[in-house]
Amino acid sequence: MRKIMAIIACLISFQIQALEYNQLFENDQICIAKAKMLPHEEVGLHRDVYPAVVIALQGGIVTRLEVDGRVTDVNFPTGVAIFREADPENELHRSVNRSDDPLELMIVQFKNSLKDSHGK
Repeated sequence: MRKIMAIIACLISFQIQALEYNQLFENDQICIAKAKMLPHEEVGLHRDVYPAVVIALQGGIVTRLEVDGRVTDVNFPTGVAIFREADPENELHRSVNRSDDPLELMIVQFKNSLKDSHGK
């Protein structure tokens, strides 16, 4: 049951809607996935549950549209590793590729850091 919940958390943390998302590896500590956002594609309301390192295979800018109205552009340069903190529990956002080019990302999520941050 715990493994099933971990798989669900991994998928929900980068909520799949129209996004091409392929989970490549998972264990109790990490989840590795490859995601592709087509031009002007949007990932619906979600929160990034785990901290992650994101490496763009084909870089670009993802626009985060926060529920509270804030808009933030996150740059993912091709071939560069970017560390992203987990989102706080009460902060949701949508992600949009506003460019005319697809964006392809390798995402390495660190699942144990969620336990570590609570001292467990």
